[in-house]
Amino acid sequence: MIKEKERELFSRWRKERNYTTFISDGLFDEETWLKQDLKILYVLKEANWGDGDTDLCAYLLSEPRKSGYWRTWNNIARWTQAIRCGGDYQRRITKANKTECMKTIAALNIKKIGGDAEAEDEEIRTFGMNDAVYINTQIELYQPDIIICCGRGTGKNADILHDHVLSHASDWDKRPLGSYNFFLCTLETGKQIPVVSFRHPQMRGSHDTFEKYFNDMKNVANELRNRGYLKA
Repeated sequence: MIKEKERELFSRWRKERNYTTFISDGLFDEETWLKQDLKILYVLKEANWGDGDTDLCAYLLSEPRKSGYWRTWNNIARWTQAIRCGGDYQRRITKANKTECMKTIAALNIKKIGGDAEAEDEEIRTFGMNDAVYINTQIELYQPDIIICCGRGTGKNADILHDHVLSHASDWDKRPLGSYNFFLCTLETGKQIPVVSFRHPQMRGSHDTFEKYFNDMKNVANELRNRGYLKA
């Protein structure tokens, strides 16, 4: 089972890298994940978490009243809708909406030690380089159909995956998806998937901004389908 292999990986990862704390992530719900025709993996930099261990997936599903993750996961719920079925932008995302979405996806933080609200790009890159084998193994566990790398700027997650983590990555495609770059990755099973460099869901802004990027994600998914890189 994937969750069992995931736990084994995290235990080995922590021990071999000598981490005193560890933020687990990954699949929110294995049974629901396996039923998906389109498996979406979101790659982020780090969890905004103080000292100590946590199972981030369990924590987010419980959605504590004072959780500061609402903007991130509201937008990820919207983006998941955009990729899967398109439709109209939803201003209001309920807890039920988020829970339903999370159970269908996987989320991976490059840095498995908690950080602050503002990630340090060079620190994240160093963790990506040093933990590349483990990150690659985690991705292989899930066999996703698409990877959405959340965060652009000088320390793009997609660059870390392309340059340091994924051993079978193509060159960056010379035909961007609108303003979004992507490359193809071939997993060990031979499965080829697109890896897209997208915005960070924790972005500041109004619903006008959030709706723009929702529509951008719809266009990204539609173009990938048109090119035969994503399931119809």
